[in-house]
Amino acid sequence: MKIIDCDACFGFRASGGPDVSLEALLDAERAQGIPYAMAYSIKSRAYDAREGNDDTLRAAQQHSELLPVATVDPRLGYKIEDEIARAAALGFVALRVFPELQGWQVDSQLFSRIVDACQEHSLPLMIAARTPGVASQVVRRAAHTDHPLVLLGAGYGTLGDALSAARERPNTLLSSSGFITPGVFEIAAEMIGVHNLVFGSGAPDSCIRPAVNMVIASDLSEHDKQRVLSGNVERIIAGQLVRLDKTLSADAAYERNRLAGPIIDVHGHLGSWPFPMRNPDSECLRSMMRRWGISKTILSHTKAIVNDFVEGNAELAEAIAGSDDLYGYVTVNPNYVEQSLREIDKYLHLPNFVGVKFHPGYATTSIDSDATARIAVHFAARKTPFLIHTWGAAEVAKIGRLAERFPELPIIMGHGGATGWREAIQVIKNTPNTYTEFCNSSVEPAKARTTIDAVGPSRVLFGTDAGLFDPAFCVGLYEEANLTPDEEHAILHDNAAKLFGF
Repeated sequence: MKIIDCDACFGFRASGGPDVSLEALLDAERAQGIPYAMAYSIKSRAYDAREGNDDTLRAAQQHSELLPVATVDPRLGYKIEDEIARAAALGFVALRVFPELQGWQVDSQLFSRIVDACQEHSLPLMIAARTPGVASQVVRRAAHTDHPLVLLGAGYGTLGDALSAARERPNTLLSSSGFITPGVFEIAAEMIGVHNLVFGSGAPDSCIRPAVNMVIASDLSEHDKQRVLSGNVERIIAGQLVRLDKTLSADAAYERNRLAGPIIDVHGHLGSWPFPMRNPDSECLRSMMRRWGISKTILSHTKAIVNDFVEGNAELAEAIAGSDDLYGYVTVNPNYVEQSLREIDKYLHLPNFVGVKFHPGYATTSIDSDATARIAVHFAARKTPFLIHTWGAAEVAKIGRLAERFPELPIIMGHGGATGWREAIQVIKNTPNTYTEFCNSSVEPAKARTTIDAVGPSRVLFGTDAGLFDPAFCVGLYEEANLTPDEEHAILHDNAAKLFGF
């Protein structure tokens, strides 16, 4: 199986963060069996486009697995076309631009000049579509052209716009780096054709295996999967490969590092979401679970989180009654304390309800508010796990304060703090009743391994956000963590079995 990663970078980043050096990129791609990566130097977007492009070309000349991607910085206002012509002549396989990072607008004459120059020199153009409306702006500005245009990183919140925009302009392709929802490949293939889908990972900022897993887990034919993984992008860069005097090998090995089951997933959902996806019912969830060796999933209902928690809890109770694989969280809302207490009493005695769930973002109520504490005190003595959506360092700190206030209450940081995962490590060290799991659309490679090395495996759980995500995506994050057999048993099953009383 040959894979070409169209979304990669390397260099030095002034803001710090994960290692994004050339060595880190090469190691990451090689470790996951990815033979080719289309990559650009961070210097070219952050400092000087021409100097950075030269760095990229040198790296590609030294490492055959790198396919060089150039950029221009239109804020200069001049010589844009000259650098695009130079990049095309040197054999760069594509041009990528960064309005979201450099502060210029897609809906501008600057971008029109870039589009026209890429058309003139038959150079594929790549641009992120992570911001609402950007994909439509890009396509409008490029509507008079027909050269390849690749929209990168559209996630579930912007994918509807990206798919609709791509459908309006021939030769507009979507990278799969933001594809995480159930059925997303099938929906995208139906809307714009499988020939307009290409594989991307966002490496080395992001794990590679989650993105690969999503292609493999799709219901596309094996032939169409191969088109997504390499064939489509190889087609659009073929002319530039000739200029580069480069021939890609016909095949390459890719091996799965499959996790050993049975697995308990502590973070799932039942109910609809307003995104391009197959909204899974209980049978669809079970099908995804079987595919990835998940024996039990603990769910909250989407309606209970985003709308009416009483109605949502009731619908969840009906869906999971009597099952031995689907279990439930009672969702609470601190805006309605008395109703929340009644919901806890109504459901926690039932065999299929094993925890309590709270989403502070949708409820717009603080994790460490008095109202939250009034709910927590109601069931803390039962030692029933409390899953709380936790996003960012400030929310992680609130978890720490709540855990100190209720030391007998097991608290799970949903999403592991997300961007605050480093701060979450310290909270776990300081509070013996806190746990973490890593489901997140942003899969930073160091997150899982660094956390496990810092706190040990005993308070790390397995979570996928199943229902909103296809489990294939977050499974990849755990696969890349290179768990030892003992860590696998603890994190994938034993910790949750003990915590939830299975």
